[in-house]
Amino acid sequence: MTPEQCEEFWNTADKDGDGELTFQELAIAVKRYRPSITDKECNALLLGIDKNGDNKISKKEFKNEMAVKPKRSQSLMAMFKRYDRNGDGTLSRSELRKLVNDCFSPDMVEDVVARFLKYSDMSGDGQISFDEFKEFFG
Repeated sequence: MTPEQCEEFWNTADKDGDGELTFQELAIAVKRYRPSITDKECNALLLGIDKNGDNKISKKEFKNEMAVKPKRSQSLMAMFKRYDRNGDGTLSRSELRKLVNDCFSPDMVEDVVARFLKYSDMSGDGQISFDEFKEFFG
């Protein structure tokens, strides 16, 4: 998205003008552009952008996300390949656990893995494809 498109999206989405997008505001706005998106996918989108964990997206978080999105796709592919140990194009629960273990404190690993699978495994096969991985972070 161009900076102008980002601003237009933000102004359309932030209905109450409080400078933050709730799940409901985000879902309504995204569904205008992508009507087939599910609530589960919208939630994954929110979680991927919400860096401070307050279940809202601030304008700063949104702008930061839009600024790094093109570079992120390349780095996500590199990360995905690094943890896809058997090269089958998916992250199994054990491969995902290794990734999460490298990024989070040990006491958070199981919770993060469970949440990641809950919000990212759109196919329900218990594994994360690159498309699901990219969508979560995307």
